[in-house]
Amino acid sequence: MNSLKEIAERIRGGKKVLLTTHIQPDGDAIGSLLGLGLALQYIGLSVTMHSTDGVPVKYAFLPGSRKIVSQVPSVSFDCVVALDCAETALLHPAREEIRGKIWINIDHHPTNTSYGDLNYIDPQAVATGEIIYFLLQELSVTPDKAIAQALYTAVSTDSGSFKYENTSMRTHYVAGKLLEAGVRPGEISPLLFDLRSKEAVMVLGKALNSLTLTAGNKIAYMVLTTEDLKSAGAGMEDLEGVVNYAKNIHGVEAGILFRENSDGTIKVGLRSASIDVSRIAAAFGGGGHKRAAGCLLSADLETAIREIISAVGKELP
Repeated sequence: MNSLKEIAERIRGGKKVLLTTHIQPDGDAIGSLLGLGLALQYIGLSVTMHSTDGVPVKYAFLPGSRKIVSQVPSVSFDCVVALDCAETALLHPAREEIRGKIWINIDHHPTNTSYGDLNYIDPQAVATGEIIYFLLQELSVTPDKAIAQALYTAVSTDSGSFKYENTSMRTHYVAGKLLEAGVRPGEISPLLFDLRSKEAVMVLGKALNSLTLTAGNKIAYMVLTTEDLKSAGAGMEDLEGVVNYAKNIHGVEAGILFRENSDGTIKVGLRSASIDVSRIAAAFGGGGHKRAAGCLLSADLETAIREIISAVGKELP
C-alpha cells in the first residue's frame, strides 16, 4: 500500500485532476468528493468532481455540491482519484469513459480490490472522509468551514452518527477538528439524519408492511418490489436507512432488505450487530463491512430470499 504522503505528492504533480466515486453515492462518497475537491481547488489545481448518479437531494445543501458533474469530460486527466469505491464495477460506466494517466484509489472498505496505480486502503477508518482529513494534512491544507462540513457529513453518516462499532478515538478526534473548523452539529445533523422526503416515508411504510421474522426471530427481512417503488414515487436515495428498521428489532441478529430492480435483479442489503455479513455478501459477489454489506443477485425474488436467508442462518450464533 502507498503512503498518504506519496499520494499527496502525486496529486500535487497533476495539472488536471478528476475525482470520482461509486454509483448511488452515499454521504461518505459525496462528503469525501467535496472535501478533497474543494481542498485541491484551494491549492490551485484544476479539479473536476464527478458522480455518475449526481448528488442525492439530502446532500445538496453542502457547499460546492453544484460543482459535481454527472458526465465525464472528454479530456485526458493527469490524475484520477477514485474515492470510497471498493471495485471498478461500482464506477461503471464512468470507468470506461475516464481517460487518466494515473489512477489513485482511496477507500476504507476491507473488500477493496486495490485496482489503482496507487492505493491507500484503511479498513480501520470509519469512513473514507476520515482518511481524507489526514490526506489534507499531507497537502498542507487546513479545512475551512465548507471542507469541514463535507468531511463531517462523510464521517458522521458512515459511522451511523458515531454509534457503529468501528467508530474510534481517531474518528472522534477528526470530528472534533472539524467542529473547530466551524461545523455545527445542531444545524447539520438534522439534515443528515432526521428530515425525510414524503417519498422516503411512503416507501418505508411499504417496507415495514412486508416485515417478516424467521429463524426463531433472529432474522428479520423486508421486501420492496418495483411496484412498491413506483407507487411511492421513491428513488434509490429514499431507501437509505430502511434496512436498519429490520436490524434494530430486539433479539434480531441480522436485518435484510430485498429490493427488486426493473431489470429483474435483486439488490440485497445486509445489516447486523453481531455477525460478519460481508462474508455472506462476498459469497454472492458483493462486499462491504462486517456489519453492513450488500450484493446483487440475478434471480427471482423468491429464490433470492431463500438463498440469502439460508446463508445468513448458517452464520447465526
